[in-house]
Amino acid sequence: MAADYARTEVIVKADFKQGLSMREIIRRAAELEKEHGPAARPPAGTALSRYVGKAATAEYLALRERLRSSFGLTA
Repeated sequence: MAADYARTEVIVKADFKQGLSMREIIRRAAELEKEHGPAARPPAGTALSRYVGKAATAEYLALRERLRSSFGLTA
C-alpha cells in the first residue's frame, strides 16, 4: 500500500504529508528494519484494553474468535 501512495504522489505532485513524502517514509522504514529487524504487531487487543480494561478486552476477543470460527474464518 505504501508503494501505491508513493506512485500517487508522483502523479498528483504532492507529498503524503506536507514536507514528508511516502518515498522518504519507505526509506526510513527500511533503515529501521535493517537496524532493528521487522516490526512486530502488538498482541490483539493491546490498544483496546487501554480504554475498556483487560477483562472486557478478553471477553471481546473470545467472542470475536467464536464468531470467526463459526464462519470458518481464520485470523
